[in-house]
Amino acid sequence: MKLTLLVVFVSLSFGVSAMDKTVKLIDDLILKKNFGIELWEPRGLNPSPPGVILSLEKTTNEFLKSLRHIHLKSDLTKDLKKSNIQTLVDNLPWLDFDTEEREFLADTIAPAIESMGFNPWSII
Repeated sequence: MKLTLLVVFVSLSFGVSAMDKTVKLIDDLILKKNFGIELWEPRGLNPSPPGVILSLEKTTNEFLKSLRHIHLKSDLTKDLKKSNIQTLVDNLPWLDFDTEEREFLADTIAPAIESMGFNPWSII
């Protein structure tokens, strides 16, 4: 009996811990200035105009909030979560940005998708 309870507790603790790590990562990305001026040079890019940077930040934060919502919906199967994430990605305003901005956006959201157990590059 004690062993069974211990196994169940450890299993539940692991699941909650993994979920908490994903939520923390997503929340940290929401709070972060993901497209700050200082982040463009290491990518070998000149910063985009302020309006474009603001649009990238807004787009990213809306995506991440929706992704967090999908992650926390415990009634969704893994396949349904992946499908919902794919829809979110497909609905991003990719054509509003140039090639470098799209790559920067993809690189920014990829860790959040990966933290949910999916290969972001098969979705993005």
